[in-house]
Amino acid sequence: IVTSCFCNWVTSLAKKLWKMPTGLTDPGEDIPDAAVRELKEETGLNGTFEKILCIRQAHMGSSKSDMFFVCLVRLHESYLHDVLNNGKEIELRPQEEEILMASWMDVEDYAMQKVWQGSPLYKEMNDVLIDTAREAIEKQRGGNDNGYHGKQNDENNNDDLSSKNLSEQSQTQSLAPEGVATKGGLVGKKLPVGFRPGSNTIYVCSSRL
Repeated sequence: IVTSCFCNWVTSLAKKLWKMPTGLTDPGEDIPDAAVRELKEETGLNGTFEKILCIRQAHMGSSKSDMFFVCLVRLHESYLHDVLNNGKEIELRPQEEEILMASWMDVEDYAMQKVWQGSPLYKEMNDVLIDTAREAIEKQRGGNDNGYHGKQNDENNNDDLSSKNLSEQSQTQSLAPEGVATKGGLVGKKLPVGFRPGSNTIYVCSSRL
């Protein structure tokens, strides 16, 4: 199974939105532990923290800031038997106290939800999710030609996306100082939220610049 090909999302009633399992860290809790715990609490799934994909920073008034860590959590190998041998879909057990519904969703369908459209900030975040899923598919298939290939190799869409990319770049404020090498590590992009006033900073791998 490629656990990054599809992601489990929980509904957010306020915006009629499917969203990824999220939550606050407990006092003294590390980010990896929180990510695994929230996945378990909201979906019933057991997983292992792999890495942080990106970070979104929002300032809330003059005294507080919110740091949102998007993490890759890989499902335990114990799920392989049902999926690969029996063709069963992994059962989800949403947290009754907080979650109305949980379902498996293609990550590209998630990214195309109406609320995300017109948001440079969340388009950047969702592109990270899509690219991560595509990389996992390529790895699972051993780089076969019938697998996904990262968006930088999607020659069929280059012409259609060129004007859109230029428009988005004009709205992007890179926080990497001019002349400073950006190989490795994270760099910041200050982008409009889109569906409400204001901008947030998203920190992504420097290779995405």
